[in-house]
Amino acid sequence: MTLLARQFRVLRASWATWVLAGFALFFAVLAPVTATFMPEILGSLAGGEIPIDVSALPDPAAADAWAQWSSNLNQIIILVAIVAASTISADIARGSAVPILARPVSRTWYWGSAFLAVTVAVTLITVVSTALMTGVTALLLDVSPTALRTPALATAAWLLFACSLIAVTLLASSLGAPTLGAAAAGVGWFALTALAGLWTASHAWSPTGLLTLEPTWGAAAVTALVTAGMVAAGLAAFRRREI
Repeated sequence: MTLLARQFRVLRASWATWVLAGFALFFAVLAPVTATFMPEILGSLAGGEIPIDVSALPDPAAADAWAQWSSNLNQIIILVAIVAASTISADIARGSAVPILARPVSRTWYWGSAFLAVTVAVTLITVVSTALMTGVTALLLDVSPTALRTPALATAAWLLFACSLIAVTLLASSLGAPTLGAAAAGVGWFALTALAGLWTASHAWSPTGLLTLEPTWGAAAVTALVTAGMVAAGLAAFRRREI
């Protein structure tokens, strides 16, 4: 438990964690505000030179805020990779991993505590930001209790995808990638998934389906299996790695 607390302290001291939290909270407020005032924004951008009949646009709805929030979450996913890379790879680069592993601490728990700490931190930031976004949306737009299911499911699906990205990043760390290289591996995983998302048929049975407003159980199941595989591979690689 002491090692897990130490991983949380490392994350708390990392600039990447605070940047992630700051952007998440900023986008949580921006999403409903943008959705509410989109007609006015379009009208001001037109400036009278582009024929846009603002009155013909549909009234802003909570669903517009949900869609904007889903898009914003995808924009901060890169920061999740940087946060994950600030654990194992950064520890090895600083030389702090050696004295930790010299104690009666298993490599499995060292790797697992890093994965668990990053996952909990990202989950906490995301849940708080989603709650803030929902609250601001309720203040600006009409929100029915049943409509809250959409942002809740979309956020949960995004978090599951974030777990897969964390696993990929830590796997790269286990294979010897430096901090920037491990972060690049996570970013590459996201880019590959986003590229696969251009093929709509892949949404039902691949991780790319979790980056949409309508995630499927098939996409969730496949992503969970992929994440488990990456975790197993990361643990195996780290146990064999020379430090």
